[in-house]
Amino acid sequence: MSIDTKPLALGTVLKSKYRVSRLVAGGGMAWIYEVVERRPDGTTRTWAMKELRADSDDTHTLEEGRRLFEQEAHILVHLSHPNLPRVSAYFAIDGRSYLVMEFIHGESLLKKLEHTQAPLLESLVLGWAIQTCDVLNYLHSRPQPIIFRDIKPSNIMVTMDGCIKLIDFGIARTYKVGKNRDTITMGSENFAAPEQWGKAQTDARADIYGLGATMYQLLTNVPPLPAFVPTPRVPMQQYNPAVTDQTVAAVEKAMAENRDERYPSAL
Repeated sequence: MSIDTKPLALGTVLKSKYRVSRLVAGGGMAWIYEVVERRPDGTTRTWAMKELRADSDDTHTLEEGRRLFEQEAHILVHLSHPNLPRVSAYFAIDGRSYLVMEFIHGESLLKKLEHTQAPLLESLVLGWAIQTCDVLNYLHSRPQPIIFRDIKPSNIMVTMDGCIKLIDFGIARTYKVGKNRDTITMGSENFAAPEQWGKAQTDARADIYGLGATMYQLLTNVPPLPAFVPTPRVPMQQYNPAVTDQTVAAVEKAMAENRDERYPSAL
């Protein structure tokens, strides 16, 4: 059976109620659309709809993609926090999987950095970091802790009113007590903690490292070197002399190579 690998045409209606109004983005393993839901009472609501891309010839890659996509849906549907997108529905049609969630009016921190083309204001970065700590603390303190494993500027959106939203739970995982290491090594190399390269099971401190690495990039406009590169990290104040000593110390502690030397929790 061949699956159509093009994005949905504008105007396509799914489940008799979600009409595709535009293609917002397409990258990695998913298409993102803006869709308008027509409700039984005649009112409408705008959502973001994520579709698993089925354009891989590699069956293993496709199966792994579908597993991670379902995992994201199952994680998000049970969560409720102001810094997480609200999920409305998850369904599959003709071999294509869809996740309908809150449409976030804003832009990613990476886009903010790209528009500015310079280090961002420390006061803004600290505000976003505190909100990120709040949502990480929520995730890490679930009955089965959820480790995000991919904290980076492109996975943190900021709305018009300054509220951050953590997006893309594709590689998040629940922490398994007594497990020595992760089955799959994943993460974005500049932001992944050393233990994410197969050395140990990731816990909350991997996300703390990712947040430190994110702050490093936002405050310097330079991504930090990957954890596996033996060269010492360039001090932040070399790129941005305006960063305060307290913030530098916090980022350095969050990014300690030995996770026992990092903050023990996001709180």
